[in-house]
Amino acid sequence: MSTVGGTAVVDDVWRAQSIWSQAADRSRRSIGRARAATLCASVAAGVLGVASSQLMLSSVELGRVCAFLALLAAGAAPLAARGAAPDRLREWTRLRSVSEELKSQVYVYLAKLAPYRQPDRDAELQRRTDEVQTQAADLAAAIRGIRPADRPLPPVTDPAGYVSGRLRGQLDGYYRPKADEMARRARRVERCGVALAALSVLLGATAGAFAAEQAAAWIPVVAAVSASVVSHGASARYVALEVEYSRTAGELDRILRWWGRLSPATGAEADRLAERTEHVVSVQNEGWMAKWTAD
Repeated sequence: MSTVGGTAVVDDVWRAQSIWSQAADRSRRSIGRARAATLCASVAAGVLGVASSQLMLSSVELGRVCAFLALLAAGAAPLAARGAAPDRLREWTRLRSVSEELKSQVYVYLAKLAPYRQPDRDAELQRRTDEVQTQAADLAAAIRGIRPADRPLPPVTDPAGYVSGRLRGQLDGYYRPKADEMARRARRVERCGVALAALSVLLGATAGAFAAEQAAAWIPVVAAVSASVVSHGASARYVALEVEYSRTAGELDRILRWWGRLSPATGAEADRLAERTEHVVSVQNEGWMAKWTAD
């Protein structure tokens, strides 16, 4: 049943948006797990390989076990990496793009802003959303079996509701928190790199000063682990995404302040509000997708 401000058409679009959103989230989690597994396997292969060579002198059986596990990890790393291959990234970004476009259309429709001011706005919504989903018809396998979430339509019926539900929702509920999250992750990777570099220096000093061959053997391993951690951070694009999310949050904040200076706002200005907001979000999504699919 439709909620306030909605019709059967917008209800159907909102349910479809839920399916695409769930598919995008599932794809994102799968890529994240693949990246984490690749990193863990790469680190384990290096650590267990050196541990095996050193344990062989004192315990042949334990050394062989470590050697076996090292080879297993080395073989698992490229297999795990396939879960974050460019084609998986392209699928994820397209799923997210469809989800975000459907959400955009629903919010503008509920606020009764252009192009949904005319009497045939249901037909216009159906036409636009059908076009979006038709262009993504090759992703049908990714959404197969997903049921729409049981959730009401956003409580938006006018421009004020659009500002609180869409503009502020994107600004305070998504872009600002995401920028902070990416900053934390980037700092975590940087700190890990610094710690590993310090460990490498310590091992080198120990090996040089005390002629400790066992310490020297770990230097290339620590260097390889450091490279793996840095590579993981680069592939996840934490720094680039922090900049992108922060920039978009700044643009949305400027739109919000512009809207706050209008008292009262005209219908044309309300249409301009939605146009500017959706343009900023759309540009961010397109730039975000281009960065993720460039490799």
